[in-house]
Amino acid sequence: MEEFSQEYVLSIVFRNSIDKEELLLKKYEGYYDRIKNKELKEVIKEFKKTSQEHLKVMKEKMIKLKIQ
Repeated sequence: MEEFSQEYVLSIVFRNSIDKEELLLKKYEGYYDRIKNKELKEVIKEFKKTSQEHLKVMKEKMIKLKIQ
């Protein structure tokens, strides 16, 4: 069985996580435009904010760990 370096695995994990978070942001934007209810719009807005924060943290961690 092939072994992978820790750096390689971390790179894949971070990249997948970032891709999924970016996909969530796109979905939230689509939902936000279609939703009429103000309360639901606020919930989606908070979700978007949280996803943006997650992206920022992951990208900062990648820089700190020197992962590309």
